[in-house]
Amino acid sequence: MSEEQRIVAIVDDDELVRRALCRLVLSLSFKPVAFASGETFLEELEDTEPACVLLDLHMPNMNGLDILHELSARQPRLAVIVITGADEDGVRESCMRAGAAGFLNKPLSRDTLSSAIEAVGGDRRPTREPRV
Repeated sequence: MSEEQRIVAIVDDDELVRRALCRLVLSLSFKPVAFASGETFLEELEDTEPACVLLDLHMPNMNGLDILHELSARQPRLAVIVITGADEDGVRESCMRAGAAGFLNKPLSRDTLSSAIEAVGGDRRPTREPRV
């Protein structure tokens, strides 16, 4: 039986960014699963079982910090890498205090993303048993 690809969830409200990140994640031999909003991601979180999450900071309704707070209650061990195109003073620290495992500025290079996923442990297998 072949090894199952690990999932990297991509949460970004910008369709072009989502598509570009999907291609980048796929090139790293992960399976990208994209979400256009934090709400949709949270609704489908248990069915998705990602190894890690790429989370846009600036989104309407629930922003990245809101989602980080929700994830800390639901799945505190899930590795989340916050990505942003606007790195403002204190935001990185706020995200890390809220449970982010990493923080990257857009645009992302393949090497930067690969290193970040490896650093947060996104290369590990999910801890739950597979569903039958």
